Amino acid sequence: MTENKKAYYKISTLEKGLQVIELLAKNKTLSVTEVAKHLDQNRSASHRFLATLHELGYVLKDSQSRYRLSLKLFEIANHIDDVDEVRSMTRPFMRELSTTHRETVNLGRLEGSDVVTIDTVLGPEVIKFDSRIGERSPAHTLAMGKAILAFRSKEEQTTYAENARFSRLTPKTIATKTAFKKELEAIRNQGFAMDEEEWCLGLRCVAIPLFNDTEPSYALSVSGPTSRMTPEKVSALQSELLMVSRALSQKFNR
Repeated sequence: MTENKKAYYKISTLEKGLQVIELLAKNKTLSVTEVAKHLDQNRSASHRFLATLHELGYVLKDSQSRYRLSLKLFEIANHIDDVDEVRSMTRPFMRELSTTHRETVNLGRLEGSDVVTIDTVLGPEVIKFDSRIGERSPAHTLAMGKAILAFRSKEEQTTYAENARFSRLTPKTIATKTAFKKELEAIRNQGFAMDEEEWCLGLRCVAIPLFNDTEPSYALSVSGPTSRMTPEKVSALQSELLMVSRALSQKFNR
């Protein structure tokens, strides 16, 4: 297909509207002028996009004429049947893991080259990993992402490795294709993945894949400060998470 045909099918106004939504998701609140500056468009056009999104209920406007996203997108996301069903089945396991080990438990889904957090149960400790539902990170930087990719096809792993930028979030983040492939092979053999301060310094994480089909799209992780996530605690978590993976995968495929 030629570039002209691609352009013919592209709806530029829809593209701009979605860019405004993504911009607000990253920046929390913005004025019309700030949106115009970020998107390199005139103030009048930015005002029309924001006014339309406001009328449709996707954004809210405060007394200082600043805009922020409403919960409408969250409501729409909750209607995705597969995600809702998976969250419903995993929640009891997540609560039990969090209560037993006093750490934060996350549920993530692979979306393209990223993992999106779709549910979280915060640990009771004062110092904890506070993740946000909807947060997105490159798959190679997270234990959840590596746990999923390790059990995907070799073709998909190769595609990810060829296209990934391998940007480093910390000095410990995987930064080469060779290291990435070696890590996936080890994870496939042992059944779980580790994040050794690769996403955030001071944070250690253990994750397991959830087989909702022949290949996993979801993963469950337990995260905590390295001071509490000792070798003994990690070892206990690895064994318990492997049992959780088997139990949940059986539930998914009934």
